Order: sequence, then C-alpha cells, then structure tokens
Amino acid sequence: MFKKIALALLVAAPLSAPAVAAPAVSDSVTTQEAVARLHPNDGGSAIELAQAYLRADRPGEAANTYRRALTLDNVMLETPTGDSVWSHQVARQALPHATALSSR
Repeated sequence: MFKKIALALLVAAPLSAPAVAAPAVSDSVTTQEAVARLHPNDGGSAIELAQAYLRADRPGEAANTYRRALTLDNVMLETPTGDSVWSHQVARQALPHATALSSR
C-alpha cells in the first residue's frame, strides 16, 4: 500500500518570504499536526508534518520531526512524480538540510 504525499524531498534553499507569510502555510501545519496525532506511528505522517514545518520556516521543528520519523514505521510513499520512496530514506536525506536551516 502506498501513501501518496506532496513531497519536496530536499529543501536546500531558504523559503521565500511570501510563501512563508501565507496563511495557508499555517493551516497546513495545523492540519498536518492533527493528522500526525491521529496516526502516531506512521512515518509518512511525520514526513508530511516536517515538510509543513519547513514551508512555515520552522526548520528546528522540522529537524526534530524528521528524527522522530526515523523511529516510526518505515512506510512506502509516493512522490508527485509517481516515484516510490521509503519514509526513513526521506527523513535521512532531508534531516541534514533542515538541521542546517535551523542553525542559521
């Protein structure tokens, strides 16, 4: 079973101010936090939450959530391009970038 997600696998560049300031970003974080609470063992939900934190310019919380995803169930995810990727793989690849952004 695949879980389709809207992934930006690696975020190497800082987010633009207009994207961060958008109310939809805040709503996305709230929604993803609720989903993660409903599925506390799902690594895919944690990945989605970490991505929402990055879009909201909250890289410290994103890094913590990627670390947490590595302790949860390793689930197969589907990217927007149709590729398949494991949640632990995404977390391992994105964690250094989120950590670097949080140290700025």
